[in-house]
Amino acid sequence: MTFHHEERLLTQLVQMVRKPIVLLAGYYSKVLDTEINLRQTLLLLNAQLAFFFTVFPICSLFLRALCLLWLCNALMKCKQAGIRA
Repeated sequence: MTFHHEERLLTQLVQMVRKPIVLLAGYYSKVLDTEINLRQTLLLLNAQLAFFFTVFPICSLFLRALCLLWLCNALMKCKQAGIRA
């Protein structure tokens, strides 16, 4: 009985986390004028976060270079996922 209760709590938690991402996917779909799925939404969020840390760094030159590599990687993953801006 405890297993079913924990499973139900986990399902509710996943739904709570997923809901804002689904709303954001709808927003991105309208802005890009194409259907964006949840994976693509997460890739876009990753690219935005990488961009933020690259453009607004408060760190050493080494960390800036790492953020730039992160941004390049995030953009390549977006391109591979078929996201076109």
